[in-house]
Amino acid sequence: MLPYLSAAAFASMASIRVADPMLPALGRDFNSLPADAASAITSFTLAYGLMQLVWGPLGDRLGKLRLINWATLAATVGSLLCALSPTLPMLTLARLLTGACCAAIIPMAIAYLGDTVEYSMRQAALARFATGTLTGMIAGQVIGGLAADTLGWRAAFGLLCVLFLITGIAVLRLRRRLDVASPPQPVSPMKLSTIIAGYEGVLRSGWSRWILMAGLLEGAVMFGPMAFTPTWLHEDANVTLTVAGSIVASMGLGGLLYTSRARQLIARLGESRLIGIGSVVIALSLCALSACVQLLPASAIVPAAIGCCVTLGFGFYMLHNTLQVMASQMSAQSRATAVGLFAVSIFFGQASGVAIAARITPIMGQGRLIIVSGILMALLGSILAWRVSWKSQ
Repeated sequence: MLPYLSAAAFASMASIRVADPMLPALGRDFNSLPADAASAITSFTLAYGLMQLVWGPLGDRLGKLRLINWATLAATVGSLLCALSPTLPMLTLARLLTGACCAAIIPMAIAYLGDTVEYSMRQAALARFATGTLTGMIAGQVIGGLAADTLGWRAAFGLLCVLFLITGIAVLRLRRRLDVASPPQPVSPMKLSTIIAGYEGVLRSGWSRWILMAGLLEGAVMFGPMAFTPTWLHEDANVTLTVAGSIVASMGLGGLLYTSRARQLIARLGESRLIGIGSVVIALSLCALSACVQLLPASAIVPAAIGCCVTLGFGFYMLHNTLQVMASQMSAQSRATAVGLFAVSIFFGQASGVAIAARITPIMGQGRLIIVSGILMALLGSILAWRVSWKSQ
């Protein structure tokens, strides 16, 4: 089961990141500015964030694995339309469709693991699942850049189309095997009152509100300043945008390192210490990144910055993976609704964080801003670790 879900997450995350490095190529082909071509990214992101509110209740009602299957096959169509788009507005609409479909995959997979894996084993399972999202994040950047430089950007979407199709067929076969072993129950018509009741049930819990607020703050404090880090590295460290993007992408390697050691770390540290230590690692890594760019000679900046970002990714996934596990336990009756709401909180946190960072960076400077980001993440992790420890007593 887990390999199928990881494969779907790989394709989804690759689709999220694939357009990032191809903006100059899109601008040339469609005779537009890269800023206008960025609509291929923003349309995907907008649909991905807002559709979480729809897929969550549907997943609880229709079945999470069924929804993953439908979404993966529908993303095949969306990716094909991207590859064939004759104009930038058509590409933007195709990316909107693909983003809406991909929005159902990762949150529903987390909720499905919440249904099928005992809580004591869930964090290790989600860590293994995260290998799909992490490798997809890295692969999306690589696929988009290589295709734009060689075969053309359309080839990247064509490859994603094939990936989604293969994954969708594989998940369909898995569903059929599971349906033979345990036939699905008939589904009654869905009512708006049922959807509202599901969200009310999640939000009524004080603990759920803690987790959702933590996700919102994590998205704002961590991802807001990091959005401008490649540009900062390009300008202050005098490296190309490709190198700057690769430095930040090395966070994924740190995440993979964590997933390879997750079982041992979970058993030794427990949830509260994973959160606390992870947040401290984040803070130290961000402070070290700022220092190495400003103090080291040019020849030493790139390897040092990569080391900082690998460590940053390791600490981040100590914290984030634990938060995901807690989100999967917010409501056993409406688990997909709860996980979707958690994804929405991270999305809006990230969007607001980017907007705030865009205003603060010219005043404070990116080097100082990521230090502040690290301090705030350490504070957030400390408070959350205390709350988790208090709850478990």
